[in-house]
Amino acid sequence: MEWNAEQQSLKSKYYTVGYDIVRPSAAERDAKINFDRVLWKKVGDTGLFGLCMPEEYGGAGLGIAEFGAALEGFAAGCQDMGVLVTLVAQVALVQSALVNYGTKEQCETWLPELISGEKLACFAITEKGCGSDVRSITTHVDRTENGYVLNGKKWNITNAPVADICMTFGKVVGKKEKSIACFIFETNNESIKQSKPFDLMGNRGTPIGEIDFENVQLATNNRVGKEDDGLAVLYFSFLVERVLTGILVSGCITPLIQESLQYSLERKAFGKSIGDNQYVQQYVVDIETKLELLKGVIFRALHALEKGKDCSKLASIVKMYSAEIFHESSLSAMRVMGNYGYRRDNYYERLLRDAIGLLFAGGTAEIHKRVIWDSMVKESKNENTKRENLKLSWTNVLAEAHKDNELEEA
Repeated sequence: MEWNAEQQSLKSKYYTVGYDIVRPSAAERDAKINFDRVLWKKVGDTGLFGLCMPEEYGGAGLGIAEFGAALEGFAAGCQDMGVLVTLVAQVALVQSALVNYGTKEQCETWLPELISGEKLACFAITEKGCGSDVRSITTHVDRTENGYVLNGKKWNITNAPVADICMTFGKVVGKKEKSIACFIFETNNESIKQSKPFDLMGNRGTPIGEIDFENVQLATNNRVGKEDDGLAVLYFSFLVERVLTGILVSGCITPLIQESLQYSLERKAFGKSIGDNQYVQQYVVDIETKLELLKGVIFRALHALEKGKDCSKLASIVKMYSAEIFHESSLSAMRVMGNYGYRRDNYYERLLRDAIGLLFAGGTAEIHKRVIWDSMVKESKNENTKRENLKLSWTNVLAEAHKDNELEEA
């Protein structure tokens, strides 16, 4: 499969956006561990954050595939995983969760400023000692007469140090273990503490850190979905995030192929191009082959999302495979380019450092293999693989999603 004409146009447009707006200052942000709010707003002004969001909230009302095409182009142009990880954390996790589980009022409250780039959001689930094991979180909420009180600590959260809006999850005290609720609220609150960004090996343009909640007072309308919907919100958001992560990897890898190929044809050694050597050819061919295989499963996963199907297995395959080949392809490109690729005034060494982080961010390969295995076992037994309370509607059925949410709220 390939992008259609409209999607190709979006891909080209946002390649230019990434190349012109983001790439020139990417190395500086990496060196200084800096998140640039002015740049974020400039990207927001191009409409990227709202392509697959409803028009009534400032979006373009397009589908997830159209956003995917734009994201692939943007990634290829900017070659800045810092901005890309921040973007996916907000759009795939927070905004998509609101569209599918939030009420119309909540969408009106939170989406416009996120779509425009005026504000930044974080999706806070991970805790120390609790990564992929979501059910073991200790963050909790107590019911009050007027709503809830939130207490807990989240760790290693993308965007947390500078986020204006937080979507987080906590166990409801007094209910069963699986009763995890989702909440959204502003961080401008003395009961909320945001750490400085962690000093990481890669993804240094992404502000990643801690966010602590101490007796945070929340109203009922800060809750997204029902009290028991938290896990469903998580699973839905993770599906979208995993597929979009594969797409941004596809975008980042694509230029490596042409640039490695061109370099191998121009670089001379012992009287001939280094590309005449089969071992150099193997590096470039391997990147091309892996990219084509990744694209195949990405399009299958996108098609499933558009049709409202639970694509947990496909999404985990996309995330696991894209993380592996991102690291391998970045290293292969550097091997072809040698010291030229190792220099910090090029983006190759930064991309390699960023790629290593993706091996465990968003779930390790081992976790995704478990997801794939469980899906295979259920399929072999002809069991239903869809999770309880999982909604997979997209913008074409948004009105119905809002209707359902508001009936449940009532």
